[in-house]
Amino acid sequence: MAICMALMLAAAATAPDDDPLPRSLQVDDEWNSVSGIVSARLGVWAGRSFSFQAVRTDSTQATSKQQAFFSASLLGGVEFFDHLVVLGTYEADLASKISVQAGGAYVGWREHPKQRYGKGVPDEVMLYAGVLVGRLDVQQDNFGSFGRGVGFGGGIEFGWSISSHANLQFFAEYRNLKFDYKRDVLSGDDSIGGTSGWFGVGLDYRF
Repeated sequence: MAICMALMLAAAATAPDDDPLPRSLQVDDEWNSVSGIVSARLGVWAGRSFSFQAVRTDSTQATSKQQAFFSASLLGGVEFFDHLVVLGTYEADLASKISVQAGGAYVGWREHPKQRYGKGVPDEVMLYAGVLVGRLDVQQDNFGSFGRGVGFGGGIEFGWSISSHANLQFFAEYRNLKFDYKRDVLSGDDSIGGTSGWFGVGLDYRF
């Protein structure tokens, strides 16, 4: 009996330190099930659908060859259990004579491939999609105005950790956001925008 008890005590003393439980079930003082996120992005929003030419009923022509905008945006939201992300966004898009203000909400799913595959892959990859609402203004006399646009955005984001709380991001997003022209048209385009792409870099901070 004494020998059996000694063997059992020795086995318990030499038990492996590795915890087989997934991270979501482990006790970790530095890990929270809910984290806040603030992210800033700079990029280019571009698409041939922004080129506009229309002949109005007053026989005048409205033309814009602008197809790209410089874009700056700020996002904020929460991340649940290291995967599910909910974000709100506001952005300003500027070109020579056209400006856009847009906002919306995204839902995303984040994975951590480096934990599985090691070096050579991003620390994080996120797929996301959501709804966008925007307003487009043209700074040109007698051009006419556009209605508010409601559309869709969805993309992929790659992240590399630069500290315990901050990530450098590269992203690419498909968008379909169209603005209807408010003037009667005889021929040509009756809207601006539609299928387009948004590309750039960002900085993501978790707290």
